[in-house]
Amino acid sequence: MSAVLDHEAVHRLLHPEGVAIVGGIDRTATEAATRARYDPLYGAGNWHLVSPKGGAVGSLPVHETLDAVPGRLDLAILTTPPEACPQVVEQCGARGIRHVVVFSSGFREVGGRGVAIEEELAAAGLRAGVRILGPNTNTNAFEPQPEIPGYRYGKIGVVTQSGHNGRPIVQGREVGIGFSRQVPCGNEVDLDVCDFIHYYAHDPDTAVVAGYIEGFRSIAKLRVALQACNDAGKPVVLLKIGATDAGATMAQSHTGHLTGADAVIDGLFEQYGVVRVRDLDELLETAALLAKLPPGTGSNVALYSISGGSGTLMAEQAQLAGLPIPELGAATQAKLHEHLPAYLTVRNPVDNGGTFIMRAGPEARRQVLTAILDDPSVDVLVVGITGAMGLTGDPLCEDLRDMAAEGLNKPVITTWNSPKVDERGYDLLLESQLPMFRSFRNCFAALRRFGDRRDQVTRLRPRPPLGFPSASVEGLPGSGGVLDADRSRELLASSGVPVTAERMTTDADAAVAAATTVGFPVALKIASADIPHKSDEGLVRLGLADAGDVRRAHDELRALVAEARPDARVDGVLVQAMVSGGQELIVGISRDPALGPALLVGLGGIYAEVFADTAVRPLPVDEQDVREMVRSLACFPLLDGARGRPKLAVDALVATALAVARLAEELGDRLVELDVNPVVLTEGAAVAVDSLVVLTESETETENPRREP
Repeated sequence: MSAVLDHEAVHRLLHPEGVAIVGGIDRTATEAATRARYDPLYGAGNWHLVSPKGGAVGSLPVHETLDAVPGRLDLAILTTPPEACPQVVEQCGARGIRHVVVFSSGFREVGGRGVAIEEELAAAGLRAGVRILGPNTNTNAFEPQPEIPGYRYGKIGVVTQSGHNGRPIVQGREVGIGFSRQVPCGNEVDLDVCDFIHYYAHDPDTAVVAGYIEGFRSIAKLRVALQACNDAGKPVVLLKIGATDAGATMAQSHTGHLTGADAVIDGLFEQYGVVRVRDLDELLETAALLAKLPPGTGSNVALYSISGGSGTLMAEQAQLAGLPIPELGAATQAKLHEHLPAYLTVRNPVDNGGTFIMRAGPEARRQVLTAILDDPSVDVLVVGITGAMGLTGDPLCEDLRDMAAEGLNKPVITTWNSPKVDERGYDLLLESQLPMFRSFRNCFAALRRFGDRRDQVTRLRPRPPLGFPSASVEGLPGSGGVLDADRSRELLASSGVPVTAERMTTDADAAVAAATTVGFPVALKIASADIPHKSDEGLVRLGLADAGDVRRAHDELRALVAEARPDARVDGVLVQAMVSGGQELIVGISRDPALGPALLVGLGGIYAEVFADTAVRPLPVDEQDVREMVRSLACFPLLDGARGRPKLAVDALVATALAVARLAEELGDRLVELDVNPVVLTEGAAVAVDSLVVLTESETETENPRREP
């Protein structure tokens, strides 16, 4: 699938000159009802009915064929039976129609014959030069979004892989949120969510992109679309479902088990500054906050409410979200106490006690709000309205509405925490158009995401391929599967991965000689591509101090593998120099079928999967990516000298991870998984102690697996 996206083509789809509505015609409807149905979508006089039965709906002709429709046609809406859709698409191409929306269902989503019909539909579109939206979609993309009178903020463009889940998002206009358009993508036989994210990046009516996503068909297209949004300065907020473990399809290595598709998505979102949310309410409210808050707004929050208890709850939720709550300056507190009783807390949170709102006039009430906003330590004010009480809520909401209309020197966010919304105060908040949340948790979580996005913007950058190392990739076995220990070691070493001294042996005498050469103490391991995790099966012996220990361990391992795994192919016994001290880590590569290769760094050794302390990012990566990954690990303090521990050679770990990433680029599609575990990190070096390389089968034994990135 090509990563080339054409926002102009999508614009023509969404702004057609001439629309043919092809298929079932509701002949029981009146002409007025038919016009009322289609005029808002396509414009009066810009659409035509087409059905083989012909006839008319009132004075509206029903054309028997597309050729019978006069004038230009840019778009066809198909409601024909699924079996007929491929042929109709061909007819559209012949008529010069370049865009089709397939409203019809009964394709891949029903399985069986529907899968084949969808493939026929895709092929027909390619042959006819027709771009297809759908099938199994609707015409929400053409519905005009109501304008909010006096709307002062940017609008949100919505794209979904579920038409129904888009509806509650755009219904956010009921709480003062503006939208440019809603596009449901259906089965994505051609145009997909990436095409519309890319379109919104170029759409002057869209300031923020929000999406409900079940899966991506092309990681290359997604990268292009997200980069376009970043270039345009437009945040992207996505609800990506499917937090599942893809390890079942990559079962041989620890890396495969630890690097699920969702972890790769998180890594990609980190690279491109995508804000990820987990539910529809978070998608709506977070996107709205990004649309309404100035991009550079800081994270220091001031909290204001009519109740000490509410202020305490606000402070706790803000702290749980990781937001700073600065103490207001002495001058600010003095100004506040000119209006508020001395017994009330005004350090931050500010509690007005409720009585103040009921007794004070508008000028005094507004002076309190202004004093908080004027404090130099405050970036944003959050006003919590926890109880729907007209005596206290209405005056405060009226003040907020009026101050917002006049212009605020700093952002103000509101929360309406009561389920009771038939209140004048609630209506006043809607009139204010200030960002409004229904819970403190969502409010402060969105503010934290806003701050994370703000900080990420400063780190957004292109990531070119790392460039090929001088790895010895020529002559790799063409049969695929697990690479033998000697070849795996050679491959890593030639790529710049530091490996421990080791020798392959076939008898006890050779094992003793090898141990003497590499230096005691040593470790012994059964070398077998059929046994990727030797320690799990008791086929490793550590800390062997002399020749006697080596001889006994060799014979014991040979006997054990012969009894436990008689069918396994055994190359011999590997003798390795022991690496003392340090911290065991894991560096690896996994390949998701849809998302491509990804780099993993994390806590390693036998506890890799127990603690699952990992960071994942898709390739390509750069040095800054790897450093951010390492610093994000829960175990990073152990590497950085916590509690008097020595600082370990983090630079060496970063270099090792980059070498692994370069090797993955060079191997290209031949690499299924690469597992370097453990990498022992000491004060002076990183050393790869064990590895696992899994390749796909090549077309020929002599194929060069080098791939251009």
